[in-house]
Amino acid sequence: MILVTGGAGFIGSAVVRRLLQDGHKVRVVDDLSKGYANLAADAPVEFIRADLRQRSETADAFDGVDVCFHLAAKIGGIKYFHDLPATILDENNQMLGSVFSAAVKHGTKVVYISSSMVFERATVFPSPESVVLDSPPPVSHYGFSKLVGEFYCRAFREEHGVNYTICRPFNAYGPGEHPEDEPGIAHVIPDLAKKVMRGDYPLEILGSGKQQRCFTYVDDVADGIVTAGLDPRGMNEDFNIGEDTPTTVEDLAAKIWQMCGRSEPLKLAHAEAFEHDIQRRIPDMTKTTTVLGWRPKVKLEEGLNRTITWLQSQVPA
Repeated sequence: MILVTGGAGFIGSAVVRRLLQDGHKVRVVDDLSKGYANLAADAPVEFIRADLRQRSETADAFDGVDVCFHLAAKIGGIKYFHDLPATILDENNQMLGSVFSAAVKHGTKVVYISSSMVFERATVFPSPESVVLDSPPPVSHYGFSKLVGEFYCRAFREEHGVNYTICRPFNAYGPGEHPEDEPGIAHVIPDLAKKVMRGDYPLEILGSGKQQRCFTYVDDVADGIVTAGLDPRGMNEDFNIGEDTPTTVEDLAAKIWQMCGRSEPLKLAHAEAFEHDIQRRIPDMTKTTTVLGWRPKVKLEEGLNRTITWLQSQVPA
């Protein structure tokens, strides 16, 4: 049995679909706190609605589980990080304690889904996995909470023999991630697409627009996570999971503008950047490619087309 925490969420549901493609028996645990589920109602999974902050509920969900993909977390865009720092740090830490304690009890391997945010203060680009331990810790509470999870992996391995794999997705995007009412609560692609489709002019972006990101299609992220998590070569290792071609936010805005069919010349307005808007995040994919033979397949233009088509069916113009 494979357990996916947060399996009704954006990336979690993609991981579930990828596992089902290979015929795995899947159990999903989610508290549905987002108010909607990305997981199809008829998905052939065992579903448990539970609060992973509660150790007893978590321990019950781990019964008979060989591998847990731990995706449940308080997560959002950059404004979300600034608005809810204590909630993020506290609740993510509670879930880590519950999940790893249950893993000890049931002898379960944990595939921990970290984040590219652990590279917030990296100075080496592209950034290999080893840079995480060579750099100062993240300054955002979300990035720090994800780094703490990586230390949980290593600490529970050292003391209790819990096996793990750490995966660090880089800027996942795709169908299934909804925009929010305020910029920065969701991630940049649904935020920008919503504003372009409703006719905003000029198009407002956060900061200079020179920020570099490596946007990775959600199905590729899920495939990389499952590959790393189930391949024996990934045991007790950490891997970057992402596209390694950087795109600036202003170039991203131009692509979305064109794909949404706006006829006016693109004009950008620049809202004040948030404090922790890191200027560059680029993964070094050498280890992932060499050890696992894995690389993403979906190019940004194709992924954006799929995403915008989905958003146009969800969000009135």
